Amino acid sequence: MTQVKQMLQQLVSDQVVPGVSAAILSGQQVWTEVIGDAQWLPMRKPLRPGMAYDLASLTKVLGTTTVFLQALTAGKVSVDQPIHDWLPEFTPATTFRAALTHTSGLESYIPHRDELAAPALRQALIDTLKPTGPKTVLYRDFNLLLVGWALENIYCDAIQHLIQTKVLEPLQLSGASFHPDPAMTVPTTYANGHLLQGVVHDPKARILGEHAGSAGLFATLQDLISFTLYAFGQRTTPAFPMRQFADLTQDFAGGRSLGWDLRHDATGGTWLYHTGYTGGFWLIQPQAKQALIVLSNRVHPQVNANFLVRRDEIVAQYLQDVVK
Repeated sequence: MTQVKQMLQQLVSDQVVPGVSAAILSGQQVWTEVIGDAQWLPMRKPLRPGMAYDLASLTKVLGTTTVFLQALTAGKVSVDQPIHDWLPEFTPATTFRAALTHTSGLESYIPHRDELAAPALRQALIDTLKPTGPKTVLYRDFNLLLVGWALENIYCDAIQHLIQTKVLEPLQLSGASFHPDPAMTVPTTYANGHLLQGVVHDPKARILGEHAGSAGLFATLQDLISFTLYAFGQRTTPAFPMRQFADLTQDFAGGRSLGWDLRHDATGGTWLYHTGYTGGFWLIQPQAKQALIVLSNRVHPQVNANFLVRRDEIVAQYLQDVVK
């Protein structure tokens, strides 16, 4: 893994990102590294171990997908059940499988979307989302928003509170929160002239607040390591749906799993994979007990498009090296 570690260091050296918190897990071994800065503006500050990152779309897999798997374990829902059964005001015959694999074909256009209040935005999405696109993979945040709203009706609670009480607390992810201490949070970018620190970067999640299951969670590197150890089966709790999680390394539709994307190594092994817009990416192979976790804030002080190419190169190198 020497080359992967060098590539992570180079992300910081080349100023693609201010800093990186990363972990490589292999069986019982865990390598971690925290390098670079937490921010460059308005002043340079060092990145400290234990700081929380805006996970962006990693919220979808750590949080909302895990709550869905819990509901699946409890027999409250089935993969091919229409979302309409638990979200009656949403009329398309979209199933949980289609939403979780982003093969729903749902599309929507809402003028001045980011100017709406939470109830109006939620209703506008429910009213305007129609299966007008192709039924191939088309990644869209609103797929997991719908799953989250259905879960709210299943459990009679807001999705972010469900994630807090059903995932973060029982798994003892003590650094994870939807309302983190700004002083312990890595900043993202500027919005309306203010640096976002401890405030979610995603506009829809900012508006929807506790009803956003697509983004909004902040967590530390250690929180993602801890979750990964549950995925390995090295830590156990009745709250973690281990059997259902282990089944995720299969193609549920369009080359995707439920919530997670899929990647393949040189031997044909299947990995769970997901990214976050703010600069995180996460690979897990539950059976082989191997994982790569990288957290960064590539949106500080503004989005660095070069990050995407470098991220994909790191993932490809890791998947090549891990089977040697």
